[in-house]
Amino acid sequence: MQKDFTIIPAVDILDGKCVRLEKGDFSKVTVYSDEPVKMAQKWQDKGYKWLHVVDLDGAKTGTQKNLLIVKEIAKKISIPIEVSGGLRSLDRIKELFDCGVSRVILGTVAFENLSLIKTICDAYGDKVAIGIDARKDIVLKKGWLEKTSLKAIDIARRLVDIGVKRFVYTDISRDGMMSGPNYSAIKKFASSVTVPVTASGGVTTDQDIEKLAKIKNVDSCIVGRAVYEGRVTLV
Repeated sequence: MQKDFTIIPAVDILDGKCVRLEKGDFSKVTVYSDEPVKMAQKWQDKGYKWLHVVDLDGAKTGTQKNLLIVKEIAKKISIPIEVSGGLRSLDRIKELFDCGVSRVILGTVAFENLSLIKTICDAYGDKVAIGIDARKDIVLKKGWLEKTSLKAIDIARRLVDIGVKRFVYTDISRDGMMSGPNYSAIKKFASSVTVPVTASGGVTTDQDIEKLAKIKNVDSCIVGRAVYEGRVTLV
């Protein structure tokens, strides 16, 4: 595996707890810890170089219900963290950067307000990524609860044109299912854009990660359930 490929454990927060969903379904929740901050510290202690933190309540409602926990994670750990979930204003993004967050991942707002995305990218450059959450190449938003009419590659290319420097691409049908990534969809997406891509959804084994690391433009992956259940051992 290439040395500069980054494996990023996910800390997904719902109602103040560290959880995982199946295919983004809020009715199919597994709680892994009542203390997300301690879970974040665990992944740092194991040697991971980045952390992916999601406010699932924020993704669903557009309001960061778990903001204090996110800030506490940023305060307590020294590795960079990226944060997503309901980030839809410049003020909130600035607030997160001010408290030590290294990267924000924007979803819904990117499909509703391109001019705001351009403003944010102009201000923060590669500290901003766009989350493309797709099912059969169609983008979903608002915590995967609302289907758009946008095709993943088409909107991604438009976003690159206005200054987006990175995407987090998630195949929703594989997320939390421990069935392996959708390699063909990831390859198709990554080969269609000119910026780095973080792959997400379905990573189950070390071998999955090694295969993702060979895909052009994919320089990292997010791992959820597999790392919590000890199936992924690479750091």
